[in-house]
Amino acid sequence: MDQHKSLQTFYLLLLLFFLACKSGDTAQEKKNAAPSGPKLTQLWVSDTTLRTPESVLYDPRRDLIYVSNINLNPWEKDGNGFISRLALDGSIIDLKWVEGLNAPKGMGILDDHLFVADIDEVVEIDIATAKVLNRYLIEGNPTLNDITVGNGIVYISGSDSNKVFALKDGTMETILEGDFGRPNGLFIEPERLLMLTSNSSELKEFDLESKTSNTLVSGLGHGDGIVPAGDGDYLASNWQGEIFYIPSTLEKKQLLDTRKEETNAADIEYVIEKRMLFVPTFFKNSVIAFQFEK
Repeated sequence: MDQHKSLQTFYLLLLLFFLACKSGDTAQEKKNAAPSGPKLTQLWVSDTTLRTPESVLYDPRRDLIYVSNINLNPWEKDGNGFISRLALDGSIIDLKWVEGLNAPKGMGILDDHLFVADIDEVVEIDIATAKVLNRYLIEGNPTLNDITVGNGIVYISGSDSNKVFALKDGTMETILEGDFGRPNGLFIEPERLLMLTSNSSELKEFDLESKTSNTLVSGLGHGDGIVPAGDGDYLASNWQGEIFYIPSTLEKKQLLDTRKEETNAADIEYVIEKRMLFVPTFFKNSVIAFQFEK
């Protein structure tokens, strides 16, 4: 091979080398530029002095969270349930802020009063004094579970009873009844009531005037909590240990799966302004906080 051909070969190889490098750079740039999609990043885990925490609720006025503690049996009237107050860094302010409940689950705030679903009664607590003001008993076996508040009304799901109750001005009534597949999580909106079911694993919407319903999303496991995530999006939990992101397009995406670790994900809370998701772990006796990014 003469010197001229050697130089041609050298320059050709050099060109191929630079093209390969550029191609690699472009691929890496595309990879870096590609959106990562919605995700959860763990912020903290509370200590384990909580006792079977089932539900978390944010109090914007006091900038803290309430945690309902079943304390072992979820459907036994044993009087050992309580409500805790936690700071947003996970530290416990009051472990037993309110005691003397049975198996408290879902919670909601109306007129500076905390309403708690407790097996067969809704307990009304004055937040300023931490005193129980009223207990609204529902006859039979309503199996009260979650609470949502809107329009001056406290809505309560009855899981095994397949009912939804409404408490307004001290009066309780049944507003929905049917084969819903064990209603659990509730969220009220101006035009509809959202319901997450634990047996049929669905997210349903109800028109409370016509009593008609529609299934929005299926395959959500042992559905527990449903909360808005802004822009028409939602976050939902499977009690067995999953968190789902449900965008307005209703194409669900799994964000968390702790079923193998046997870490439950009970009745969740999400604070849109802080992008913080709070997950009560039930049998693991803690609350886990995550940062949520869409």
